[in-house]
Amino acid sequence: MMLIIGISIFGVIGHSDNATAADFIETQSMMRHAAGGPPAVPSPLELLLAKPAMQFRHDDQLPMTTGVEGDVAKANRMVKVMGGYNGDGSVKTGAAQARLMAPGIVVLAGMRYDQADDYDDADGNEVKFGYKRDTEQLVIQWMPNAGGKLKLVGIRDVIQDDIQPHHAMDVPTTTRYVGKASFEQALEGDVLKGFGLNFASKNVEREPDNYTNRDDGNPGNNMRALTKRHILEGDANAKLNLGGWATTAAVSGGWDNHDARRYQDSQGGIINAIKLPDITRTMFGLSLDSKRNFENGFKLQAGVRYDYIHADPEAVNETGQVVNPPPAAPAFNMSPAALYGQYYGASGDFKRDDHNISARLRVSKAAMDNRFSVFADLSRKVRSPDNIEAYHAVTNPTASARWIGNPNLDPEAHHKAELGFIWTGANYKGYGQLSPNAEGPFDADNMKVSLSGYVDAVDNFIAFDRAHGQTGILQNDNALIYRNIDALFAGVNFEARWNLTNNWSTAVKAAYLWGNNESDNRALYQIAPLEANFLIDYRDMLGSVGTWNIGAKLRVVADQSRVDTNVTTGLGMDQSEGKGFATIDAYGGIQIGNRWSVTAGVNNLLNADYQEHITGTHVAAATKTKINAPGRNFFLRSQLNF
Repeated sequence: MMLIIGISIFGVIGHSDNATAADFIETQSMMRHAAGGPPAVPSPLELLLAKPAMQFRHDDQLPMTTGVEGDVAKANRMVKVMGGYNGDGSVKTGAAQARLMAPGIVVLAGMRYDQADDYDDADGNEVKFGYKRDTEQLVIQWMPNAGGKLKLVGIRDVIQDDIQPHHAMDVPTTTRYVGKASFEQALEGDVLKGFGLNFASKNVEREPDNYTNRDDGNPGNNMRALTKRHILEGDANAKLNLGGWATTAAVSGGWDNHDARRYQDSQGGIINAIKLPDITRTMFGLSLDSKRNFENGFKLQAGVRYDYIHADPEAVNETGQVVNPPPAAPAFNMSPAALYGQYYGASGDFKRDDHNISARLRVSKAAMDNRFSVFADLSRKVRSPDNIEAYHAVTNPTASARWIGNPNLDPEAHHKAELGFIWTGANYKGYGQLSPNAEGPFDADNMKVSLSGYVDAVDNFIAFDRAHGQTGILQNDNALIYRNIDALFAGVNFEARWNLTNNWSTAVKAAYLWGNNESDNRALYQIAPLEANFLIDYRDMLGSVGTWNIGAKLRVVADQSRVDTNVTTGLGMDQSEGKGFATIDAYGGIQIGNRWSVTAGVNNLLNADYQEHITGTHVAAATKTKINAPGRNFFLRSQLNF
């Protein structure tokens, strides 16, 4: 029997919506490389038009423009409804939002339901796929005075029968409850310019299994996992003017309890793995950042952050309850503590305390009436191992099916240097928006262009790997483990948006990432290939009653030959080299009076047969089995407000 279970609940929901000093340094949003988790919850502003979740086609680097339907979605109306179908996953969607307003108060309530099903690939083969997703949101905003804003957010997000054709388990149930409260107050003091308070509570449960949604399941080996997580976090920040320096000081804290068990349901629901041993993390942070504009267009921003993380795995000595079959029982019943000792020589209570120092410096120089700017950005950002990296404890009689976290890991430290420039033409007011003073279509003042390149040298990068007797790894049995290595990343990002005329606009966005395991001199796993996206859009009046638009998107993805495919010498997460491909999407829409819109289009117009290299992101997995992307299909949606 060889079953590896790795369902993650990372990606619960983004951190606070309010910018603080912590956002300049961003350590709280750093996640492990190639992490998996449920799809992000759409924000209230995205609820109606967000694309349905599809983990086997990624086209979000440069999404299709919303076109004229955006006018209906943004209209100042009390009620908005939307219905649609998207062939990328055979998804049927219905959504609605209602807004109530009174002096100083706005209440926004929304709901959305998505139901996905099997789809056909380019060769007409049916791909088993599907989920049902139900999301409700409530936002209350109160402005008690000219400079104050209180915001309350409540979210319920339930995903059912989330089919994972690339994984040993599907996810019959994912439930998330999120509550947020924030208060901002602007002040007119000489030193204190304002302050903010933020608090969030996040509750998540995931219960994957290998039988509920599978007709070909093994009745004698029915397994289920239950993961529960509750996060509380908050911060307080003050905005200060210190001698002409706009400064933000913040203090933050958090509490995180994370527990997971795996059950053998074919044997009465006995526990056969303590996946995450009731881990409690407490966090405390201090951050300070300051910025100032100087003469001749120079701007400097600098920040420093301290993070303290304490982790306590309280159930490390618990064991499984397996009795049959007798030869397998001892391996299934190993405690997390025994596994940590066997693979890393770790002992004691396995608590950990990390003290992380991060810092960032950004210098920019503006010229040509601030239309052109160059920047240099240097940073050190430190991330402690997450709960899975430090304490995961899935055991199995077959060593290669074990997945063991490492309590001995050091925090990883990113040292990143980035250079770039941004050009914003005087006539560029936004994509599809051209100044009345614009001249010919090739005028540089009609465009916005940005280019940047970076190098990120990572000390103690936390690598997902297999046990090959490396330094600090006591076994050579191919079990899944975590260890510290030195890693190097380098990348280039380019984007240009160009309004050719009052009607025609075009855009291009390209990204390249290179990643290397410097300790073992081999490619890092799950590195996205070179990708470029191109848009062309046309928009015009529809007589005197509305507007219409048409557009097309070209996505070009290169081969990825730098992969980690060998489980005997590396991790083997990449199933194979990535094969390049190109897709074309076409779309168009009309809207009448900013009240009603219809948008339709064709995805993968030329029916390209391809697989994404970065795939299966809804669950954590040791091997990224590639699934064929949808073939040619259509989408249709309509909106109405009143």
